[in-house]
Amino acid sequence: MLKKTQLCGIVIALIASSSAWAADQTVTLKDGRQVILHDNFTWQYKAQTNERTTSPAIKATTETAIPVITTSAVAIPIISASKGVEVELGTTKAIQQLSDSGMDVLLTAAHYENGTLIIPTMMTNQSSKSVVNVTMKVRLSNSDGQTIATDEFTVWRSINRMPETYFRPKTQHQGKPIIFDVPKAERYFIDAEITDVDIR
Repeated sequence: MLKKTQLCGIVIALIASSSAWAADQTVTLKDGRQVILHDNFTWQYKAQTNERTTSPAIKATTETAIPVITTSAVAIPIISASKGVEVELGTTKAIQQLSDSGMDVLLTAAHYENGTLIIPTMMTNQSSKSVVNVTMKVRLSNSDGQTIATDEFTVWRSINRMPETYFRPKTQHQGKPIIFDVPKAERYFIDAEITDVDIR
């Protein structure tokens, strides 16, 4: 008799539990989303309103991201600004040596006279041919990296069809100076490149 009573209790409990599972159930996940469990063993996410999806935490993240974007936009000029090689007045140290097509151009110590920055050049022809023309492009900047002057300079030019004026191989000569009319400063920055070497 006792066994029949226990068996009846189990059957009633199973019927009650099966009826509970017969309807859809909603479960809330740890991240706040809700899932609907169907009686056919399938599931789906419960549609949420816009108010729920835009949580205070997400709003706070979006608001703090705005200054980060502004900071990176301000950083662009700093990254792109190229000061070049330092030119300091009052020193005897050479500024920079450039090479192209066997031609070496040395920018020697700069000096300032009567509103003009003067950078003398010394050149060496390392190639096996004569050179008749050497051209350079030079940009001058201040300490803040702002361009204050830019120009092209012919630092060596021979006379056409006069071989005695040619820059012979394995020789060294003083070239024409690089000159800028700029306000005097303790230091400048120079960005120079050889743009043309005419070889004969």
